[in-house]
Amino acid sequence: MATFEKPRPRPPKAQPAFEALSPTAREALAEGAHYVGSPHHTDVPKYGSPANPRSGFTTIEDAEEKGLKNPSCLVCPRKWVRRQDDATELVRKAIKEGTFIPEGEHQKPSRLWARDPDDSSLVYEAKLTAPQMVIRVTL
Repeated sequence: MATFEKPRPRPPKAQPAFEALSPTAREALAEGAHYVGSPHHTDVPKYGSPANPRSGFTTIEDAEEKGLKNPSCLVCPRKWVRRQDDATELVRKAIKEGTFIPEGEHQKPSRLWARDPDDSSLVYEAKLTAPQMVIRVTL
């Protein structure tokens, strides 16, 4: 006769910010957010940082053309190269909408997700760099 082991307990699933934090709390977090970009996810210099893409990087268009479902490193679309203020507003909007998992004592996002305002099928993932509320975006 086979013996069965009780499965290990799973940690509780974290609540998304739109459920865990009030709109006022999300608004306050959003005020401190500032998009700076990441040299590892751009193939052209932007926002005062040099381009230093990771090896094996690709563009969204190339990944789609090649049928890659999960490329190792995508570079941000070039449309954002001279639009740092717009990128910051996109990040702030995502925080206000609560499309992140709040973590830590101050419930800041370690990652958040935002839809491209021009192409709703494209979702960006952003990472928070500590200690300031600075967002480095990756795709």
